[in-house]
Amino acid sequence: MSNEMDTKAPIVIAHRGFSSEYPENTVTSFDASVSAGFSYIELDIHLTADSVIVVMHDETVNRTTNGEGKIRDLYLKEIKSLDAGSWFDSNSPSEKVPTLKEILAKFENRVHIFVEIKSEEEDLLIELRSLLETMGWIPDNNYEKSGEALTVPGISIISFLQDQLLLSAKMLPELAHGLLTIETSEELIEWCVSEGMVGIFPYVGYIDKNFVSSAHNSGLYVGAWGFENPEQLSSNLGLGLDGVTVDWPVEAAVIIGKEISLDE
Repeated sequence: MSNEMDTKAPIVIAHRGFSSEYPENTVTSFDASVSAGFSYIELDIHLTADSVIVVMHDETVNRTTNGEGKIRDLYLKEIKSLDAGSWFDSNSPSEKVPTLKEILAKFENRVHIFVEIKSEEEDLLIELRSLLETMGWIPDNNYEKSGEALTVPGISIISFLQDQLLLSAKMLPELAHGLLTIETSEELIEWCVSEGMVGIFPYVGYIDKNFVSSAHNSGLYVGAWGFENPEQLSSNLGLGLDGVTVDWPVEAAVIIGKEISLDE
């Protein structure tokens, strides 16, 4: 476990970058969060028709660009021609869908990236392994649970897809892996422990102190996602979370700072 995981204050993970203020999963969004001092970012990946990993949440380009179609059916050139900013803000039409390679290159040595696996193709993991290896983001040794999990720079792999997560852990044993989930249960904790997961990331609405304590006692990192507003974050800080994934990292840091100062 990292030292940060042992402190009272959870780390702030910028969800798709600074996505409350900028178009999600774009270079501008990630740049804004990193420039504001946040070294932990979360992003989502899919594979194009020509086997290039791009950063986007949905399986289609419909919601966050001016195009239509499934990412796996589109070639990179087609995706790069799309406007990935105007859906969010009419003043940002120059935004483009980034490739993971572009993000890795731009933020080299500056961030820890939580990479969410969004699709079930084995080829996605093959390409991910190749890309991370080529760009020097894979450590020399297999990940040891007793070691540092959240180093900067670094990569963690997360997913709701249990089979894909297990395959990723086999293909990328050097990296920490964690399970995204909506509900919480002892069975999920047991699954994470038995399968060598480092962390569990449930929806905040289902987390209570007993779950966090049980996960911690099992050696798991506990992160939460799904915070709808800063007030919800404030009301859940007493759970003992290790990390919080939010769209508004600056507000989150202010809240956490205030809560910690009140406790001391």
